[in-house]
Amino acid sequence: MTRAARWLLPGLVLVLLAPRPVAADARRIIRVPQDAATVQAAVTASAPGDLILLDRGTYPGGVEVPKDKGHITIRGVDRAAVVFDGLGVTVDAIEVLADGVALENMTAHDFSGNGFYWERVDGFTGRYLTVWNVRTYGIYAIESRHGLFEDSLVSGAADAGFYIGECQPCDTTMRRLIGRYSAIGYSGTNAGGGLELRDSTWERNGTAIMPNSYEGQEAPPPQRSMVIAGNVIRDSGRVPVPGESPLAGFVGVGIAIAGGYEDTVEGNRIEGSANYGIAIFPTLQPGGSRWAPRENVVRNNVVAGSGKADLAASQGLDVGNCFAGNEFATSRPLDIETALGCGRPPPATGTTEGDGSVGADLAVPPGVAHDRLGDRPSYRDMPMPEAQPTMPEGQVEALPSVSASGATASSGPPSSVPAPSSPPPSAPAPSVPAPAVPLFLLAGVGVVAGVLIAATWRRRSRR
Repeated sequence: MTRAARWLLPGLVLVLLAPRPVAADARRIIRVPQDAATVQAAVTASAPGDLILLDRGTYPGGVEVPKDKGHITIRGVDRAAVVFDGLGVTVDAIEVLADGVALENMTAHDFSGNGFYWERVDGFTGRYLTVWNVRTYGIYAIESRHGLFEDSLVSGAADAGFYIGECQPCDTTMRRLIGRYSAIGYSGTNAGGGLELRDSTWERNGTAIMPNSYEGQEAPPPQRSMVIAGNVIRDSGRVPVPGESPLAGFVGVGIAIAGGYEDTVEGNRIEGSANYGIAIFPTLQPGGSRWAPRENVVRNNVVAGSGKADLAASQGLDVGNCFAGNEFATSRPLDIETALGCGRPPPATGTTEGDGSVGADLAVPPGVAHDRLGDRPSYRDMPMPEAQPTMPEGQVEALPSVSASGATASSGPPSSVPAPSSPPPSAPAPSVPAPAVPLFLLAGVGVVAGVLIAATWRRRSRR
């Protein structure tokens, strides 16, 4: 063999053995129950880029998307008519353990755990989802990054309607959400960094929005660097709601910054909170230590009708918390924008002024706060929400490509899997034809082969 052949032959082998990219037309719609009898069977049959499309009907839940089934979408054809019913027994509707998975356009209710959730993933999307009457969380992600929650509603969650927790940075956006009748509308423990909660509506929750810092979690405290902007909050703590979580004891607050660092609360409208419109306070930990809020900014909010104070700050804060440009009637301490105005130098003592009565209400261990609640209604007894807008018709069967950032983009009409006339009880996975070898690989093989033939011919001619 010539020297050239010895150099080029390994390259030829690598070209021939190189994995072939998945052709765009290999992405499919897997319809349930037409192509797969159950949602779990469709997940098992899926490949990256696939859309699992659920027909109208009631599903039992308990679906798991394992780690090796990433970058798929599970979507209902109609938000109100594709329903997961836990009957108060099943723990979760859908649990996602894989990266880049989107859940869209469906409803879940009466689960003893959660509605829809993602755990330890990179890239997640939840949109056009409705969850009502669940014992823990409605829609949530934990130890996960690069996410998007939008155009979704949770009502009657006994812990929190929406939750993004234990990520730093989270790099996640929540927008155009509705939260009602839950212990906490949004809760987020030890979360922040690129985390935004915007342009959403929160009505009749125990407390509407509560980022918080607590020890003993998978990710350590503090919670930090969250933006809460453009939300409308009404009647926090005015009606009895379920309260399974210890944090449910912090009731009657529109926006609570509980031990957080460097959060921005801006441009929100808060009305009718039973206790406080916006409150900043330390969190007391099980071992007796505390996380004192630091460098939080509360500005340009409109707050009215609060039972105790529209704006409030507890004693025991760290430095840099400030209030400016807000419209309000009452505050603790009095004249809070002077006592804790933005632009003031930090005090020499290292702590800022605050109000002792706010601390007595809020700067207490969660168990103490929860014990003060008394009896709470069951999560199963909360009112069913009205039907919510379904995903726009043109998007329902568009095949998405889910990226690690959590965004989805249409890639044109897919080639659907043909539905069998009478699917067996456990439908087999639809087969995907192997795509043809791309032209550039064929060309590469031809070039290498040509060089080898030429080198061999030259060697023979010299003999």
